[in-house]
Amino acid sequence: MAALANHKDLGIHTEMFSDGIIPLVEKGIITGKYKKLDAGKIVSTFLCGSRKIYDFVEDYPLVTMMRVDYVNDTSIIRQNPKAYRHK
Repeated sequence: MAALANHKDLGIHTEMFSDGIIPLVEKGIITGKYKKLDAGKIVSTFLCGSRKIYDFVEDYPLVTMMRVDYVNDTSIIRQNPKAYRHK
């Protein structure tokens, strides 16, 4: 996660949400600004980490916990820019 510190306006659509995401959100690196689906939202299926991650998700309205069949659906994932590159 530390390697992402020089990026901006990243989006998160992930099966597992962990503590490493929190500093990136707090620094404004993760905004979801360019997501086509669930714009401005962090989308995940489950949490794994310290008490801090659970408190963060409870207090941060832009985190959306969704069913795994949605989060892991490749037809959903590839609708977001740069998440899928057709070769």
